[in-house]
Amino acid sequence: MDPVNCRGIILGSREYKEKDRLVSVLTPEMGLITVCAKGTAKPGSRNAFASVPFMIVDLVLTTSHGYYYLKDGSVVENNSGIMNNLEAMTVASHISECLKDSTYDAADARQAYELAVYAFYVLSCSPEKYLIVYSAFNWRLLTILGLTVEYVTCELTGAPVTRDGRYVLSPAGGSINESSAGMSGESVFALNYFAECDIKDLFAVKASENIINELKRFTTDYLSVQFDKEYNALATLDALNK
Repeated sequence: MDPVNCRGIILGSREYKEKDRLVSVLTPEMGLITVCAKGTAKPGSRNAFASVPFMIVDLVLTTSHGYYYLKDGSVVENNSGIMNNLEAMTVASHISECLKDSTYDAADARQAYELAVYAFYVLSCSPEKYLIVYSAFNWRLLTILGLTVEYVTCELTGAPVTRDGRYVLSPAGGSINESSAGMSGESVFALNYFAECDIKDLFAVKASENIINELKRFTTDYLSVQFDKEYNALATLDALNK
């Protein structure tokens, strides 16, 4: 069988046997695949790059009995800035975890791959934007998967959502109602922007600390409910920083 050529993002790897690794790779055409990289742990291995996460790579794969094996490869973008910043690395790891939890369907893979490319690039070049990247990624991925709604009107009153209003949003289904104790209208508008904007503009949002915290909290809750899994990367980061 002829080798398979593909481009992908390394989301992570784990040890396999003594010197090999199983590498999780997100590709735009095939979705999430697992590749066996033989000899990766050997000194001087030409496939050592396969054990480094967050890189965009070109791979040449062989197949045997339904499994992919790494024959050759090269790095397209190493996103090395991520590994030099704890906050960026934490958010990148969160992104990888979410993608591994959700991109089994190849139909969503192309958009998810493109989202990851931009997210890792911004984290590498501008790690100080890690909280905006975190929230924008969460909401855009959920949108790709068809799990979000556009917040236009309050469900109780039918009144349009306004920037100076305050609202309670349900992480279980996207309902929205007015409440003095809820999320700011600016944050609601930001969610709608994350869902609809050009992918190139997704991480260019500028917001106050209060809005950033509202988006961080709500997108984490929404993601956890929709995926039925607790995501606590930022809580762990906060504990480390303290």
